[in-house]
Amino acid sequence: MLSSVALAAPETHQIGSYKVSFDLNTQTKYQIQTPNPQGNTFAKVTPLMIKTDNSTWASISITEYKTPVDSTLGMQSALAFWQTRARGINATAPANMTIDGKDGFLFSGVPFPGSNAPAGYKLFQAQYWLDSKQCECGPVSAGTTSVDIISTYPQDVTMNLLKSINVVKSA
Repeated sequence: MLSSVALAAPETHQIGSYKVSFDLNTQTKYQIQTPNPQGNTFAKVTPLMIKTDNSTWASISITEYKTPVDSTLGMQSALAFWQTRARGINATAPANMTIDGKDGFLFSGVPFPGSNAPAGYKLFQAQYWLDSKQCECGPVSAGTTSVDIISTYPQDVTMNLLKSINVVKSA
């Protein structure tokens, strides 16, 4: 695991076979961590963590599937929405958004009443696909590489991340 301290500067990190760059555009000090990839016979997930403290963080996870999977944004956003609600977050309806020049979605949420989350805790979740292609078989898409972003940073910092992120597969 690599770690570095950053402060209000564009970041570029190599994680697995991808170059990830972004700019949080914040004066808050944070650390970058690159945990080891996790995988199974279906997919490999390569994460990058941005941490300020135990309750303020963001993650960028690149998931490489071994074979094409359904990357239809409507289905993916509904799945992420319901998974987030199952984890105790009262999520908003997903909104379409361009991320890294590609179609994606974003939603936010706060813990359901009675949770142990810190005061003011808000979660943002976004996703886009690097290689999603419309299928000839109907109104569905297929892809092999998704980028998932989860953030507990304030909305302005999260939006800076989403507007500046760029993920490129290395040669």
